[in-house]
Amino acid sequence: MTADKTIFGLRFRADGKLQLSIDGLKLFLDSPTKKDKGRLHGDDLAEYRDLINAVESFERDHQGGFRDWMLFTVLGHSHIVKPALKSAVEQYKYHFYNLTELDLKKPAAFIKSAEEEIARLKPQKKEETARKERLMGMVADRKQAIDVLTKKWLALAEELNHIIAYIRDNLVKIEKLTDTSIAILEGEKISRKKESILIEDIKTQFKERLRASLHQGTITREDLEKAKEEVSSLSKQTADLIRSDVYTLTQLYVAIHEYCGKACSELDRRVGEIQNKKHESFDEDLELYAQVEKILVSFTRECLFEIQVADFGNETEHDLILMEKRKEMLEHLFDLLRQGSL
Repeated sequence: MTADKTIFGLRFRADGKLQLSIDGLKLFLDSPTKKDKGRLHGDDLAEYRDLINAVESFERDHQGGFRDWMLFTVLGHSHIVKPALKSAVEQYKYHFYNLTELDLKKPAAFIKSAEEEIARLKPQKKEETARKERLMGMVADRKQAIDVLTKKWLALAEELNHIIAYIRDNLVKIEKLTDTSIAILEGEKISRKKESILIEDIKTQFKERLRASLHQGTITREDLEKAKEEVSSLSKQTADLIRSDVYTLTQLYVAIHEYCGKACSELDRRVGEIQNKKHESFDEDLELYAQVEKILVSFTRECLFEIQVADFGNETEHDLILMEKRKEMLEHLFDLLRQGSL
């Protein structure tokens, strides 16, 4: 049985009783938070939503220069920018909010106060006996409420654990994909086979042009020398551009790999603490799951990668040749990267 390489596919481990509709989730995300007035629950993911839209827009329209092509293609290929990840974080926020809404303190405080009062009551007094019975009934009701709330707490905690595992496992898959991609780019950098082919294409193009001029009897020695210089200059510029682009792509995959690795380490640390605590304290659970929420929100909010891309004009014939060869090389690299992730 082959390993599932799908990244941010369907999440199968989920409590069906806790799932909500798309409209219900949207209603929650569009509702205001209690802490920050004027801020909505969904605002934490605004930057990530914009990034998803930018990647999807580029994949649909293919508009933009080499920088956008390289950046958005890598972001899409690595799967670090995915609607499924956004949805998982949104669901985490929703279930965590419901966890924070549980109030186990109030019934526990009532039970403690009532039991202390019961201990002070004198059973030989009729009115105090009646009071004791009423209090005991109310204590029983509060204990039943705590039992219901505790079951809901544990169910929500389990659902949050499933979401954490889903996100963490997929980030590990991204790490593996980026490892493979880096190896492919390093291998291409070493072999330089495609680079040689592209440079040979330039030489052939100029040879055919000179041959055509020779047949027309319009070529001179100066033309030959000029052609050699042009070929040499274009070959060097092409090689420089290719190496620069390979380096840029490699560094981008390295940055994504490190970014996911850092998030995985932080999530593993919190998950370890959650497992060690074994849900013994509701307040401790709240604090740990709040820390996980911060990690997930930060991961999506700060998922921004900047790249420096060599640029040039597109006015001269030489510019157009360089642009064509650069485009061919990038298409070749992206084909290799996609094949490597299959």
